Amino acid sequence: MKTAVKHFKNCTIMASEVVNNYITKRYERWLDYAKYHCSLAGMPDEAVDVLNEVLCMLINKDTKYLESLIEVRKNGYTELDFYILQMIKINITSPTSPYQHKYRQVSVDTEANLSRLDVADVAECDNDKDPDEILDRMHKVRNIFESLNLSKQAKMIFIFRFFADEPFSEWPGQESKKDLYEIYNSVIDLIKEKLNGECLF
Repeated sequence: MKTAVKHFKNCTIMASEVVNNYITKRYERWLDYAKYHCSLAGMPDEAVDVLNEVLCMLINKDTKYLESLIEVRKNGYTELDFYILQMIKINITSPTSPYQHKYRQVSVDTEANLSRLDVADVAECDNDKDPDEILDRMHKVRNIFESLNLSKQAKMIFIFRFFADEPFSEWPGQESKKDLYEIYNSVIDLIKEKLNGECLF
């Protein structure tokens, strides 16, 4: 990871030093996230493959564009972090994702997984979009979120659960899980209203 040439699976791609260094810095954090979701999906040994597939797709994009995502920061994360986390989750859970299509022969047992996940029902659509569409949708959701007149508490709760995809069981504040879900779902409803019926992702 110390050179500008990356080797992820079967791809060798040139990346700028800025992007190179950021991947090196965040790789272990992204891998922990991939391991968590792979474990929930019943594929605990595939976290490295999932992350590397996501990174292989990522570094095929325009270098200047990737650098611009790194420059946009919010609550300790960059726009690139939000994109990577979303792509990791989609590649693990969606049968139509690039990783599932290329490497998985057996579909993930979605019904079993959903019963184990500690998440709110946000009425998401099937994740059959390509990475660029997902990134566009993520930008739209973030722009709507930033435009809302929310309390600091509501903003922090939404970022924690939706963008960072952390379980509320790990929430560091004093709020009860019931209060967390009520606040989170109220923000989801506001965003969905602005999206005019479109799915979040």
